Amino acid sequence: MSYLFSYDYRYDDNAYDTETSNKQVDVEDSIGQIYVKYIEPGTAQHGGIFDDTSLRLHRTKHEQFVRDAMHGLSSGFSVLDASQPWLAFWSLNSLDIMGRKINSATRTRALQTVLRFQDQRGGFCGGQHQLPHLAGTYASVMALVLVGGDDAFASINRERMYEWLMTMKREDGAFAVHEGGEVDVRGVYCVLVVASLLNIMTAELVSGVTEFVARCQTCEGGLGPYPGVEAHGGYTLCALAALEIIGSTHVLDLKRLARWMSARQMAFEGGFSGRTNKLVDGCYSYWVGGAFSILQRALSRTPQDDLLYERRALQRYVLACCQDTRIGGLRDKPGKSADLYHTMYGLLGLSLAQHYVGVDPQTRISDTTSVYSVPARMMQWDVVTSAADVVGVSSNVVKPVHPVYGVSLVPLAKCIKYFYALPPLALSL
Repeated sequence: MSYLFSYDYRYDDNAYDTETSNKQVDVEDSIGQIYVKYIEPGTAQHGGIFDDTSLRLHRTKHEQFVRDAMHGLSSGFSVLDASQPWLAFWSLNSLDIMGRKINSATRTRALQTVLRFQDQRGGFCGGQHQLPHLAGTYASVMALVLVGGDDAFASINRERMYEWLMTMKREDGAFAVHEGGEVDVRGVYCVLVVASLLNIMTAELVSGVTEFVARCQTCEGGLGPYPGVEAHGGYTLCALAALEIIGSTHVLDLKRLARWMSARQMAFEGGFSGRTNKLVDGCYSYWVGGAFSILQRALSRTPQDDLLYERRALQRYVLACCQDTRIGGLRDKPGKSADLYHTMYGLLGLSLAQHYVGVDPQTRISDTTSVYSVPARMMQWDVVTSAADVVGVSSNVVKPVHPVYGVSLVPLAKCIKYFYALPPLALSL
């Protein structure tokens, strides 16, 4: 399919140069040089017709990029010593989204590696001999979801996990990310994802969460890390997903949120920025793109309404501008290096733009009074195959993913089935 390409969509600084506007112009220049290669000959007089039918996901190169990283990283990656579970999660999830197998040797190594981070007090650390951390706990649990199997699930100490999570709980409803650590909606998201998957949700755990998250919505409409701070795409996803898990998205000003989120898609680039007056970045393909999927449900919109962003424009940005076609992997934007973080989040965003994953407003479950409503509401999310829209060659299709949890639907369902066959730690929320 083709669409009109035009430099008229570029940023207008109203003849007032700033450092920010100059960087924006530089980014648009680099992206324009890529997009113009896809202009159909003879159509450039009025901007040009962009032919995206040849765009291709370089799946084999991306797989090799990830597998090479899993075999070992250089000493320069020592700065990520406290993010070791994330390296496992980014790698495993990238392979799974692309439909690549996690063989038995990789599974065994990943399981052994992640379990070394489980702290005897509960939770998981970012590395051995470190403090347990909510972010490391989230990444570890999600890596175990992808590894799958009863042995992986049974290795998580649910009772100690719950006790530790409660030590991170604050009176305002939020959570510290570690002992003496910062407090923001990332922590809330990590806690609710882990608790909802492991069947350890309680009224005590979620007390005050809704009120804290609601206070994080800013005058712009998006959500910041904590009350009074600028709205940000990553924190907005965390906040929306947390509220979705407990069935409370209605507490937000959804129309104002939709306006702010819609402004995150860059008219010329097609990708998303994370904040007002910031540059496009491939990772927001998920942080903002996933938030749009959750917003779709919150507004009771249907597949016929489609999502509130231009799905094909986002796919064009990811496929044309974010792939490193030389060594593999995905990147922030042209001129940047590929890394595991942008590879996974770029693929997640690509998936959500290709597939319509949502909930039928006519049949959705809104009950939040029972712990058993959590898996029922989360597993309502399904793929509407008739609403798929894939840019480029047909082989670009990747697996559909759950926008709240950021993993594909099958391993997620297996995890929920295992833990909700166990008795909950409390009878109700």
